[in-house]
Amino acid sequence: MTFIFLASLIAMADNSSNWNRDGWIPLFLGIYFIAGIIYAGVSFAPFRNKEKTIMSLMMPVTPFERFLYEFLEKVIVYIILLPIVFYLFSSFAVVFRNIFEPDQMVTVNGINSFPFKPVSLSTLINTSDGFFAAFFSFSVFLFSLSFAGAATFRKYPLIKTVVFVGVVLALTAGYFVLIFEKLQLQHPWLESIGDHWSKEQGVALMVSLAVVASMITLAFAYFKLKEKEVS
Repeated sequence: MTFIFLASLIAMADNSSNWNRDGWIPLFLGIYFIAGIIYAGVSFAPFRNKEKTIMSLMMPVTPFERFLYEFLEKVIVYIILLPIVFYLFSSFAVVFRNIFEPDQMVTVNGINSFPFKPVSLSTLINTSDGFFAAFFSFSVFLFSLSFAGAATFRKYPLIKTVVFVGVVLALTAGYFVLIFEKLQLQHPWLESIGDHWSKEQGVALMVSLAVVASMITLAFAYFKLKEKEVS
């Protein structure tokens, strides 16, 4: 929380009136995704140690209840609470900064206009074009990858997950480069396929892919958890 407050003050260091767009949004997205990946990566902490694993398995809960609790706490609750906490402490930083800029305050028709405008969520939450649904579904998918890594690897799960995902992405990118460039395969329909899709259809496709990928990832994490409990 202190970090959010200080980082918001730093984002306003250039005295720009566009700090909401140029400072706050990049700051929010950076902290949101980095902190979310790290937080989801520490799921199932008792399974990092044999003694704690035995104590955890002695608790009268089913694997699904254990899985659901960790998922709700590490993914869903985080997605809901982090924007609220970030908004509150960033707003406090705006008030704090405006207090020390009294010479830049302008009064128009009896209304005080401060140099730094309050934090605005309108640019992030826009339900008209489906951005909120895409943002939420992509967040669940990204954090689920880290969550599944925590259920899979016993030691250094976050590092191993990042390395594994990075290798998969690199191999996939290399495959498409080889197919479409090195072999000089040309498909004109690939170049114009985007022209036949509307913005709403593109967002719907992204949301659908993220939902399916999240379900596959979470199912994998659940069965890996059951495997750990059996072994």
